[in-house]
Amino acid sequence: MESNLCKRARRPRLSAAVFLCCALPLAAQEQKILTMGNPGPYKMIERSDWSRYDNGKYAGLVSREVRAFINPEREEQGALWYRGNFYVLEETRMRRQPVAQGLDAVVPVNFRLSGKGDLFIEEDQGFPSLRGFPAFPKEAVKTGARWTAQGVRAVDPLHQGKIVLTPLVAEYEYQGVEDYKDTPVHRIAAKYASRHRCSDFEIKAGNFSSLQGVHDVTILIRVSDGLPLLIRDNLDETYTWADGSTVRFRGFTLIFGENTLPLNRGTMIANLRQTLTRPGGSSGGAPGGPGGSSGPAAAIAGGAGGPGKTERPGPGSGGLEGLSSGGGTGTAPADGGIELAQVPEGIKLTIRDIRFVADSDEFLAAERPRLDRIAEALKDISGRTFLVEGHTAAAGDPSTDMDLSLRRAKRMIQELVKRGVRDDQFIYKGWGSSKPVAPNADEAGRRQNRRVEITILE
Repeated sequence: MESNLCKRARRPRLSAAVFLCCALPLAAQEQKILTMGNPGPYKMIERSDWSRYDNGKYAGLVSREVRAFINPEREEQGALWYRGNFYVLEETRMRRQPVAQGLDAVVPVNFRLSGKGDLFIEEDQGFPSLRGFPAFPKEAVKTGARWTAQGVRAVDPLHQGKIVLTPLVAEYEYQGVEDYKDTPVHRIAAKYASRHRCSDFEIKAGNFSSLQGVHDVTILIRVSDGLPLLIRDNLDETYTWADGSTVRFRGFTLIFGENTLPLNRGTMIANLRQTLTRPGGSSGGAPGGPGGSSGPAAAIAGGAGGPGKTERPGPGSGGLEGLSSGGGTGTAPADGGIELAQVPEGIKLTIRDIRFVADSDEFLAAERPRLDRIAEALKDISGRTFLVEGHTAAAGDPSTDMDLSLRRAKRMIQELVKRGVRDDQFIYKGWGSSKPVAPNADEAGRRQNRRVEITILE
């Protein structure tokens, strides 16, 4: 059920925009009217660099990154439903160069946005964090025009999963058109104060008791289609707990947005399968054994990447029978125990029975040809993010399994980068033995659970 706080944050004369899901088409004349629109598939990257002060003493620099991949799913009674994931990342930069980044959390989102800008989020986990910001008047505006609008911000200062919705009242000023990276953009300045006192219930749940601060925000909106390209938020705010302790954050957050072209899934799966099953190539292992291959895998009955049943690989193929996907879109067995499947997030490659030196992240030498083939399939895919997820069988302590799966996901990335795939295309996560696809009671099931999954994100 939608919170009363979100309902109070609306004003009937404003079109409230959620940064992650609203394009804002603008007319090219001097007077501009900002309206809601459908941005299609959307990608957002949020980078924060804040100095942290605990009880007034400097405690270090907080660097954090959040990436979102959002897709429109369906239209229903004048409202659009969106679905996607927010990927919360650790800061893993070396010599200020982008490298593969490890995930703190993967947060699924499913929300509805009406044509009036009303937002409803199923199972709210704090994303998107800004709701009703930025917001724009229905009337035409000129350079220098000012307006005020209410919104809501979801905050979790210590990243403990304790979300508090805090209201905001922002003052805006339209500052005209300028160039940003050779692209005409509308520049909008905004300011708002953070002032909130938590309820007794929230305080007892371990949340902060009060919040105070200021935000000075610059917003750049692409003229051609109204897409928010950049939001820069300079902030200084302090959280106070019931015992009087404080945490202050001072710095800036940059939010970059861009449209993404939908994956041509059928074509991409066909191209991937062609590379992975090219005649004469070996995918590692003895012929006919786990991971071995003596010929191309079977084709999908329903056509390249399309719905249809999956055929069982013939004798000696070494591939595993494809598992049906949750979305009913079908899977394709690939060479050497590699499966291709369409999933809501994109296209997933599942590498079954991946072989490492026992209890380590070092690949056995027999895996090298299979790694060569995977790298060859991925390195020509530009402009996409690859999510690498490591999984283990349940063979020991869960915390040990989790660490091992994380190290193996990172090692997979290192091996693919050595073979020519760009390192800044990767994000990764280890799941340990928490997501089995088969029982761990016998070796056959454990082989299926020992896997690495690579998803080409939509």
